[in-house]
Amino acid sequence: MLDIIKNEGIVAVIRAKDHNEAKGYINACVKGGIRAVELTYSIPNVVDLINELRDDKELILGVGSVLNGKMAKDAILAGAKYVVSPGYSEEVNTVCRELNTLYLPGCMTVTEIMHALEKGNKMVKLFPGDVFGAKYVKAVKAPIPHVEIMPTGGVSIDNVDKWFEMGVSCVGVGSSLFNAGSLEDIENLAKEFVEKIKDVRSK
Repeated sequence: MLDIIKNEGIVAVIRAKDHNEAKGYINACVKGGIRAVELTYSIPNVVDLINELRDDKELILGVGSVLNGKMAKDAILAGAKYVVSPGYSEEVNTVCRELNTLYLPGCMTVTEIMHALEKGNKMVKLFPGDVFGAKYVKAVKAPIPHVEIMPTGGVSIDNVDKWFEMGVSCVGVGSSLFNAGSLEDIENLAKEFVEKIKDVRSK
């Protein structure tokens, strides 16, 4: 799953007021070429939505905003293939290990990144990404070159290439994608993200 997400290069972080809105966003993402979606716990009854979408072959389905072990377990059993949290949680880490599921813990400091790696996680979510910016990734990877980093928060179409140039493995994109306007606007922006990532990776 780690390789699949790295290969995709972008994860859409979806927050929505209900399942219909979430499905509209998901559809726009897939049409635009973004297959990896992180359905956050801020969506009401998100576990039911994950269960409904679990067999959709077009999606690489994950869950986000996971704060404890129960939230992780419920989502994984419903069909989530990876788990993302805003910070590191020992409980969530344990559940993901037991259920053989990729865990992307949120980290900010080098100490937190080292701790997450020591606990067996190869990729961390740099959150909130806009606090440090892309140069922070390069600074972290100098002493810890093997860490895989997915920044979330602050990644936009204007700076996504900079993040990859600094060494990220993939990016998480939320409001900068979904505030684009209509579903058609979101789809078009998703295409732009995919193309830009492809371009910067081919250099």
